[in-house]
Amino acid sequence: MTPDFKNPDEFLRLEESAIDGTLIYDDYPPCEYKYFSKLSKLGYANRHKGWSEEICEAKQAELKRQYLSERQDFDRFFTAACAMQDNIRRGGMTIIEVDKAKTVEGKLKYALTALEQILNEDGFAKRNGLDKIIG
Repeated sequence: MTPDFKNPDEFLRLEESAIDGTLIYDDYPPCEYKYFSKLSKLGYANRHKGWSEEICEAKQAELKRQYLSERQDFDRFFTAACAMQDNIRRGGMTIIEVDKAKTVEGKLKYALTALEQILNEDGFAKRNGLDKIIG
């Protein structure tokens, strides 16, 4: 079962386990895998290489900032990818309307709308004359 990474208490427990070297993070998402892997190495350095607690805490804070930034970038990319996928699906449905349209003007309107959706470019149809087409 994947942990709830958004739960602060659980996240803290996971961080402590990683530092102690007892966390198994093999199946975690990429951002979390990378973060907990680095924390595990940091804990190892503290235990076996004699790194001071102050150095480890500073390094841990730096790793946390990197993780949060990467997580934010990943979430933003994921949201954009979902929107693009939805627009492609909607564009595909609009293509069906192109085939159903009875007039050339109607087909052109639907074709421009489909292109706008598939390209994920708001205003594409209007900039290319959608509002000037009669029918």
